Amino acid sequence: MSETWSRAPRLRRLTQTGYSLAAASSWRAHGWPRLLPVNVTISTNFRCNFRCQTCNVYDRKVKELEADEWTQVFESLGRSPVWMTFSGGEPFLRGDLPDIILSAISVCQPAIVNIPTNGWFTKRVIEGVKRICEAAPGTQLVINLSIDHHVPERHDEIRGAPGSWPRMMRTLTGLRALDLPNLTVGVHTVVSSENEDDFPAIAQNLTRLGADSYIAEPAEERVELQTIDTGISPKAQRFSVAAAAVLDAEDAANGIVAKAARSVRNEYYGRVTKFLEGETEAMPVCHAGFLSVHVGADGDVWSCCVLARSFGNLRDVGFDFQKVWFSAEAEKFRTWMRERHCACPLANAAYTNLLVDPAAAVRIAAGMVKRPKPFTPRAAHEVTRNQVAAAVNAPPR
Repeated sequence: MSETWSRAPRLRRLTQTGYSLAAASSWRAHGWPRLLPVNVTISTNFRCNFRCQTCNVYDRKVKELEADEWTQVFESLGRSPVWMTFSGGEPFLRGDLPDIILSAISVCQPAIVNIPTNGWFTKRVIEGVKRICEAAPGTQLVINLSIDHHVPERHDEIRGAPGSWPRMMRTLTGLRALDLPNLTVGVHTVVSSENEDDFPAIAQNLTRLGADSYIAEPAEERVELQTIDTGISPKAQRFSVAAAAVLDAEDAANGIVAKAARSVRNEYYGRVTKFLEGETEAMPVCHAGFLSVHVGADGDVWSCCVLARSFGNLRDVGFDFQKVWFSAEAEKFRTWMRERHCACPLANAAYTNLLVDPAAAVRIAAGMVKRPKPFTPRAAHEVTRNQVAAAVNAPPR
């Protein structure tokens, strides 16, 4: 497995990304210079063979974009994306997933591609990952396997899929055996009301599985997942314990990739804990809809999956992303966002937001040179559950 990002990013990518990050605050505050997103999430489908207790996305029934339609979308995006995530549902339910991703890499040339998966389809996952990595050596592929407990029966129960643990282990073993220089195999846990009391044991045991990285994120009430008012988010103190356990497990991180990831997570976990305690200002100013975007399986363009408010549908504009991204409806949303009504712990967007925050960026950079200040679990006390973006205000329709 890789300790460094194969051959990406290169000078052109670094220069372009640096410009976008430097201009982001002006774009957000004043609407100039207009930027395309550097962080792009694609929901290739909403279908899933699991019935997780923290997700109901499988209830979304839509007409999915075909592979050739996605190619048109990528062509209109150009080379703006640095980080692309291809999610679901379960993305590997699509037999053409490698075709879609390789099309994106060919056109957009992102530095990093991330695929979260439940690991059920072992043969399809391993063959697809091998094909993508070998065909695109200049892009780092990150596969995050979703594992919510170290006890097999509890994992299966939380994920709503009996027998999923042994399949996941076969998938993990097969991915590790590929030993490709541009492949990072990660394990990802959703910390929720279902497993929050079982940390640090979950982190301590899952880090022994031999993956390249281990991350944990809080369960959120999202419009996309259809989990509003479900009470799935963890208590602040329990998430704090989980976050500290994750960072302790990566205490011996080596290489620029591992050190960068640990430094970013240290900053992120501290802020999320405060947010779950009710401090909405703890999260950095959100650049969703400015630097990051989520495109639904049916072609709806969202600022993020938490609100899942559409700027428009790509089918209505000939799959021209820029027509939707720079539309009057999108600008209406950005005007609302400039008043900072919105904050949430969505990790995908938060990582981008942290890089734009000057103080956070300095701390992250310092943490790559020397060990960041240890993350200390918060003391237990009463907290308000489920601080989600939609709870602050609803954006104009």
